[in-house]
Amino acid sequence: LIRATSSTAGAIATNGAISFTATGNFTNGSATLGFVNVTAASTAAGTIMNVTGGGLTTGVALSVDDSGTGMTSGSLLRVATGTTGAVATNGVVSIRATGAYTSTANAGLFDVQSSALVGAGTLVNFKLTSGSQTAATAVNIEQTTTTTGYTGTFVRIVGSTTTGASSLVGVTAV
Repeated sequence: LIRATSSTAGAIATNGAISFTATGNFTNGSATLGFVNVTAASTAAGTIMNVTGGGLTTGVALSVDDSGTGMTSGSLLRVATGTTGAVATNGVVSIRATGAYTSTANAGLFDVQSSALVGAGTLVNFKLTSGSQTAATAVNIEQTTTTTGYTGTFVRIVGSTTTGASSLVGVTAV
């Protein structure tokens, strides 16, 4: 219904090729609606939204950013499903790299960093809360198909030293 085309031969300086701007402090009455809403409630096997960048070298294909300092219970990215079926092939969230790539500076395919956590806090939290778990696995780490002479480190944990009463790895069974 809406199609916009741009040659984008030069720099896009301020507003982008397409720009939607909300300058007021708005709220909405539904967690499924927002400033921009895309709904395809009957799509069973199609792609609802696609972002494709074929020539990126240092650019960013999708950026979600909030420079405000007041977030407490919101999320910059939320992925949720109400599925009751078997999640079999790709996972609810799937990150894949199919090309032969290298990684420098320990950035890797999935990079999570926090440079300003103060006091007590958590960088990454995994939690299984269903009371009907019988054979669940919270984290599965698997490496396959290494070559002869592999000298890498499969799992690496590095922590800084401290004079306080801390531990690098803590395991608690309850």
